[in-house]
Amino acid sequence: MKKNPQLLYDDEIDLTALFKIIWDDKIKILLITIILFLIGLGYSYQLPENYLTSLTINKRNNYEFSEIKYLNTLIKPNKSNKSNKLNKSNQLNQTLLDRFMNELKDYEEFIFILKDTKKVRENISILKIEDQEKELFKYAKFLEIVEPKKNKGSYILNFVWNDLDEVKKIFQDTLNLTLQNFEIKIYDELKQSLEFEKKFILNSDLARLDYLREQSSIAKELNITDNQIDNANLSQSNVSLNINTADIAYYLRGYKAIDKEIELIINREYKHFKYIEEEINSLRKKSINWISYNIYLAEVKSLKNTKLILIISILSSLIIGVFYVLISNAFQSKSKNFPKKRTN
Repeated sequence: MKKNPQLLYDDEIDLTALFKIIWDDKIKILLITIILFLIGLGYSYQLPENYLTSLTINKRNNYEFSEIKYLNTLIKPNKSNKSNKLNKSNQLNQTLLDRFMNELKDYEEFIFILKDTKKVRENISILKIEDQEKELFKYAKFLEIVEPKKNKGSYILNFVWNDLDEVKKIFQDTLNLTLQNFEIKIYDELKQSLEFEKKFILNSDLARLDYLREQSSIAKELNITDNQIDNANLSQSNVSLNINTADIAYYLRGYKAIDKEIELIINREYKHFKYIEEEINSLRKKSINWISYNIYLAEVKSLKNTKLILIISILSSLIIGVFYVLISNAFQSKSKNFPKKRTN
């Protein structure tokens, strides 16, 4: 009968005896290692295969962008409206790429595309209608928008998903829908600015007409037909008295000139507004590449490290096997050394 070697001598570990126990029970350790390894292998296959896909979005310089800036210069905002002027300046200073990414950051287009995928449809179909919207917006965490600190002319989209083919479709459809909404906003802003300028000019002209009619009425009442302002004497008096010509009574110009000005304002066609509107519509018909990206150059990284899981599984199973053998051997030693009770 094989005796269990003593592990302790004078409170010190006998390494030779320790290794002998491990070597004698190597079959047990090997079996435990194989069993736990298989469990770890099965666990790794049970884990979902998720991928991190990174797509770079770059700015683009098109000649159409110059046309947009040109149209903005043609549309003169109300200079007296300081808040409108400030907002307009902020919009012009913001790059088109930044504005596109701001449109993407609300995640509305991303969620709209994502809810049509099989995985998401199955997950939300079991929920109540009022809970489905909340659940959909939880998927926003799968898309991360990163602005690189070094390269200010680009953004990176990081998307975690389990189907690589589906990732490309989700990316492409989301970007296309965002571009559509972004483009609509660009042209809507141009038209809104144009409409604002139209209203401002028309209101200014209406106010001018009211003023001219009053002045014409005064001129007719005083029987002032032609201009009664002596420009020569007026210019001399302005030098000495510092009189502004705008402060001189307008009716002194005579009702003939005033009525002619009224007629011209009434018949004004505002052709420059029509020209700007035609230019906006013409630009809108063009196919403009607002941003630059290549869906096939997206970087893909697997988030499931099967190799690491198996290495950890092997090492942990070896440690567990060794501890099991040592503890089992220690219990066997104690039971054999324990004195048996005598029977009468």
